[in-house]
Amino acid sequence: MEKSFKLRSAIEKEMAAQGHNFSTLSEKSGINRGVFSAILNSTPPKPVSFHQLATITEALNMPPGWLFDEYVGECFYDGKPNRRRIEPFLLACSELGRTDLVRHVLERLLEDLKYVPFVFETAESLFMSGKFAQAVPFYEIVVEHEKHQHSVRLSVSQYRLFRARLSEDGEENLKAAVQFEPFRGLLPVWLKLDALLRLGNLYYELGKYAEMEVLADELFEAASKRYDEMRDPNFEESANELKPMPFKHLVFYYGSALLHKHLSLIEQERYEEARPYGEKYADLSDFAVMDDEGRKEVATFKIFALGNTLDLELMLGNFSVLPQYAAYMDEYPNEALLCLVNLVRAANRHGADVDDLLSERYRPLDHYLEQRPDNYYPSSVVRSTFASLHYHLAVYHHHRGRRDYSAAHVRECWKLSQELNNQQHFRQLASLLSLPPMFNPGDESQADEPQNR
Repeated sequence: MEKSFKLRSAIEKEMAAQGHNFSTLSEKSGINRGVFSAILNSTPPKPVSFHQLATITEALNMPPGWLFDEYVGECFYDGKPNRRRIEPFLLACSELGRTDLVRHVLERLLEDLKYVPFVFETAESLFMSGKFAQAVPFYEIVVEHEKHQHSVRLSVSQYRLFRARLSEDGEENLKAAVQFEPFRGLLPVWLKLDALLRLGNLYYELGKYAEMEVLADELFEAASKRYDEMRDPNFEESANELKPMPFKHLVFYYGSALLHKHLSLIEQERYEEARPYGEKYADLSDFAVMDDEGRKEVATFKIFALGNTLDLELMLGNFSVLPQYAAYMDEYPNEALLCLVNLVRAANRHGADVDDLLSERYRPLDHYLEQRPDNYYPSSVVRSTFASLHYHLAVYHHHRGRRDYSAAHVRECWKLSQELNNQQHFRQLASLLSLPPMFNPGDESQADEPQNR
């Protein structure tokens, strides 16, 4: 009863400081005078509901969160947890960022494991309301206390934590992925599709293309299975099926699986193996389960397939497609940045001169972020792509004896790599050590300098 005593003592002290008695505070708060008396004077005192605490706090003009530390005792009045007090209190603590109190109450609550489902349901309610950060401590407690290691509830909690922990820090993202990966197989179908897609995207960004290929195969298998189920005339989707946020059409996951397979093979320089996959997601118009949203996705995959097919041709040394490539960048400006990266990569691979295109198309990161047509790609992806562009430009200018230009791009790549904590970019920078010396003092020729960097 120690906390309850402190709670009541603090209320009485503040009432006296403001000159209130039961009657005046009752009139101001709307709480019955007899209820005040029962809360403060009865033996034993009447428990305080969370609504009453919030009302008293407002009536006394105290800040939100006043007496939250002392209220924990009311949640376990007489040593017994009370959900009607605990639930609104936890949600209010989450809103105020009082993670310490959330964990304290949850750990005490889960001394009885029958409350694990309640904690999980509360976490889901927060997550589905878009309150990802607030949901994290609830899922963490579920993970710590779920005794069935193969439960769907545990897998979903691990998936939600993975989603919530993704940031611009590449190494932290990798840690989150490694922690989550063992649980992906037990996820409900829609969450599994989303999880495999996000893992694939992450591994692409981190340069882990073999791992990305494995996940692409899993994603295709899961999407194909769901596709077969949905084409069954007797199929009925449960209204209670867990779905990701935002929810995507099935063709999005089906096409993404083929796209990821295509990209992973291209990045592993298995170009001939890659060709058929680009053709598959270039035209998904015969996908049987379709609506307007699905048709938009099909149109987007067609755009991706065209760009990736042109990329593949450049990697094979077919620079006759450059006019078509330039037209593609003009028509689809969201793809222009990645096109530049692949253009320079191909030029480095085959010793081609693409100075004219670079002079026309290259813009610094800040300028690109200001001028890009929309926010299709997140800022973290744009910045990571720019780090790769700077690396490949450093190599490109090095091969042409442009020491200053090459050094400038190395510095920009290093700066972005540090900000993103992306080991792939650090490895790329380290690979520059295998090139002939670029930065030794001397009278190196600056011939063939482009008009613009």
